[in-house]
Amino acid sequence: MARTLSWLLGLTLLLLAGCRTEAPSYEVVRKGGWGGTPPAPTSEVLLTLITPDGRSYDLDRAGLERLTWVRRVTRHHPREDDPPASFEGVLLAQIVDELDLDPKGLKLRFIALDDYQLERPWRDLKPLEPMLALVQNGRPLDLDDFGPVRVVLPYDRLKPDPTRYNALWVWHVRVIEFRY
Repeated sequence: MARTLSWLLGLTLLLLAGCRTEAPSYEVVRKGGWGGTPPAPTSEVLLTLITPDGRSYDLDRAGLERLTWVRRVTRHHPREDDPPASFEGVLLAQIVDELDLDPKGLKLRFIALDDYQLERPWRDLKPLEPMLALVQNGRPLDLDDFGPVRVVLPYDRLKPDPTRYNALWVWHVRVIEFRY
């Protein structure tokens, strides 16, 4: 009887261990939010958000910094061989939530300064925990560092092959268009 209970306990612990989810790929630096409509810019516009109903919001650094600020340490495309860098910025999921967008059927189109465009369903992007980075290793991103806004993913968590996701590392992001 004791042997059976011991075996069942071991099996239960093994099954529970397999149910654990991976911790987030980022750490929260500070909490925040817009609490309604995104704030109007008072300085240089870094990013424009366009909602499915045609609303357009221009955001400056201060507007983006009002959201929850996160940090992710990761290797990154296109410099995969460099040591991991520390990126800071906002989670794309919070922007979807703050804009009160229905995630069902939602697609995002990223448009970069050089007119590179990429469109993906939110259901494919959300599990990757994409962030919009504005800072790398303590310094604001500039054009030479693929900024001022770039998409950063948790490189080492991209399975089975991180290079399969290279197109998602959009840099010089100037517009995100949300549509159904």
